Amino acid sequence: MKLKEKISESISRMDVRELSMLYGQIKLMEMMKSESPEKKRAASIAEIHEMTVSSPGNWSDALIEDREDRL
Repeated sequence: MKLKEKISESISRMDVRELSMLYGQIKLMEMMKSESPEKKRAASIAEIHEMTVSSPGNWSDALIEDREDRL
């Protein structure tokens, strides 16, 4: 028996509640299939500087301090 035939037979034996749940799963799969993952582009150095300019601390010192325990 082929897969489509097995699925068709299983569906024909389902009650309304089961069919409703199955339909919900089908809709979720369709949504996942239609959503294309967006590619994120890397931020430029200028953008990074713009985002971090308002930071009160020194990021390089904080990074060094954070990694001192790894030496």
